[in-house]
Amino acid sequence: MTFCAWIVQSSRYMEILNSNNISLSKFVEFTSYLSVDIVSIIIPISFAVSAAFVYHRFRESNQLVALQSIGGSPVNLLTPLLLLAFLLMGFIYVCNMYISPFAWATFRSMEFNIKNNIDPPENSGSLFSKNGFNVYAQQYRGNFSFGNIYIIDSRNESKTCSYYAKSGTIRNSMLLLIDGERIEMDKIENKHSIVKFKSYQYNLKNILTNSKKQSQANEKFVDELLQDTDDGDQNMERKALFHQKILSPLLAIIFPLLSFLFVILTAHRRKSSYSRIIALVSAIIFIQGTFFWMANASAKNPTLIGFNYIFIWILLVTLLMLVIFRRRNRI
Repeated sequence: MTFCAWIVQSSRYMEILNSNNISLSKFVEFTSYLSVDIVSIIIPISFAVSAAFVYHRFRESNQLVALQSIGGSPVNLLTPLLLLAFLLMGFIYVCNMYISPFAWATFRSMEFNIKNNIDPPENSGSLFSKNGFNVYAQQYRGNFSFGNIYIIDSRNESKTCSYYAKSGTIRNSMLLLIDGERIEMDKIENKHSIVKFKSYQYNLKNILTNSKKQSQANEKFVDELLQDTDDGDQNMERKALFHQKILSPLLAIIFPLLSFLFVILTAHRRKSSYSRIIALVSAIIFIQGTFFWMANASAKNPTLIGFNYIFIWILLVTLLMLVIFRRRNRI
């Protein structure tokens, strides 16, 4: 499930792979940082569904009847489930508080560097083309060294410059050309000039877009999310994300309780049926979807934050009460 979700998420960034000429391995490394939040969402769901299948097998093989015959109770099966659920909840809290902000900050930094060509290109062909400055290399020699480099600089509409160099290297956003020539064509005076050089250096940072990496809410640690900024919309987004990080781990308790309630504490049927598991998955999808809808909507309407707390706690208390009051039901 995590792999499928990662494929869907990473497909949104396929344009970076095509337009910025990065290797597949670097693209996988770049998008792998998305998996932290994906795992935090998928784990409670997969855990609850797995538990439902185990409980279903217990029922179909009459293990619950055997448990009751020796004086046991179906509630005895809830203890290991809740222990694992609390461990998962703790893991998700660690992800939300520490791992996720670090992963998102790294992801955003790599995205910014790739889009702005701060990181050196990795293979030959069209190295990059931006703001009228186009760089091509016929050969990649490894270690950021290229052979037969061609450059077309058309940033100035009245003068177009082209460069050819037998070799070149890129280090720290500096392009060093070795043994080549520079051709300048003046469109206004309709003349051109040719200058040969042994070495020529370009500062790519001055050529590429001079934009700044904007820090986003999901890159902030929990304590930073409560710090106000001059941007009111950004403050609401940060506070909404803070409450989402606080509430989402509780789903690791709610979903297993749903699993126990749907499979163990429902009326037994002799005929084998997976209808309980189908109903469980439908309920999980509804709860997860509602929670994230309210969490995202609260970034624009802060009053929904309170409703999200009410929604989660009503679910949790209701499930606990149902388990307590139905624990003595006959299977």
